[in-house]
Amino acid sequence: MNKILILSTQRSCNKIKKLVHKLQAFAESNNFRTEIEIITEFKEFMKYETWILPTVIVNGKIAARGYMPTKNILFKYLKAETTSSNKK
Repeated sequence: MNKILILSTQRSCNKIKKLVHKLQAFAESNNFRTEIEIITEFKEFMKYETWILPTVIVNGKIAARGYMPTKNILFKYLKAETTSSNKK
């Protein structure tokens, strides 16, 4: 499962709602399994050394600061799930 974090001072502002919607739509249309979490705590911002918000972190890597990441960046950081039967 892919993990997307959005660092923001607010959970419910329109910009964040639109960002979450666009990320979900992109993931679904490209068959990526994702979990999206909005982080609003300053301590977490410091872990990623970012002061530009919102910041989008995909699987532990900063994908964008202050804007929606491009499709190319999302493809780069999102991982397709492999089925366990392929590994046998």
